[in-house]
Amino acid sequence: MVDGVKEGMSKDGTMNINNASRENLMRLPGITDREADRTIAGRPFDKTHDLVSRRITSPSEYDKIHDRITAAH
Repeated sequence: MVDGVKEGMSKDGTMNINNASRENLMRLPGITDREADRTIAGRPFDKTHDLVSRRITSPSEYDKIHDRITAAH
């Protein structure tokens, strides 16, 4: 761990969906192993809402995590 920041996590506590590990993605509320795998396979993302537009997660699941994720390059 570099400077106390986990892989895929930023200093503000949000998770970058473009480089977070499968295990970290699965720590998000409602994210299953299938959704974590689809997120990794669908990279890169330009914006977090791509998870919904690409049908990786449902709008209701996205509403639970949108404030915890980023899509940085």
